[in-house]
Amino acid sequence: MRQYIIAYDLYRPGHNYSDLTGAIKRLGEDWDHPLANFWVIDTDLTADEIRGQLSAHLVAGDKLYVREAGDDIASMDIAPGSPGRITAITGHVRGPGKMLAPVLASSDMPRETTTHLLTAATAESW
Repeated sequence: MRQYIIAYDLYRPGHNYSDLTGAIKRLGEDWDHPLANFWVIDTDLTADEIRGQLSAHLVAGDKLYVREAGDDIASMDIAPGSPGRITAITGHVRGPGKMLAPVLASSDMPRETTTHLLTAATAESW
């Protein structure tokens, strides 16, 4: 059993995409839907097979991203209307965040800000 991330951008947000969410839920034994348009599923299917099954529920202009998930997990819930107040932090960190560093390094943020964000995103404890 492998774990995959599924993310999508919908061209027609007003369109009824309930068939897409139903198809995602049927892909495997377990799933999680932590953010809008973002899913994590446990399945025996390949990324190619997942894309094939979900493409029937998308319209021209929609975008779909399927990738096998890694073991490094961290999340945070910021309180509405209060950008600095964190309401929940979860973590299951097994290694450094390898994809975040190049993203932050190429941003227009000052170096000290990106260093702080990278440290916070990969820290084992807050």
